[in-house]
Amino acid sequence: MNDNIMLGVISALWLIVVGIGGYAFRRIHEKLDTLVVHQTGCIRAFADKKSNADDHREFFRRTDDHERRLIRLESGMMEARGGGKE
Repeated sequence: MNDNIMLGVISALWLIVVGIGGYAFRRIHEKLDTLVVHQTGCIRAFADKKSNADDHREFFRRTDDHERRLIRLESGMMEARGGGKE
């Protein structure tokens, strides 16, 4: 009789552990599915050559404009100091 109670308790504990493990596994699997879908979306977005080329062109257009403005400002400061050469 005592063995049957011990076997029942061990079985109940085992079922609890398996249930918690199954729940955790299911949650991890759902999160991985979400990440895979997100990764696929990112790969598609970065693989769009035309959009990337347009974005890079716009970025370099803006940075080139800033460079030109800085050069003009620096050369204006040099001329205001009394010459362009030191």
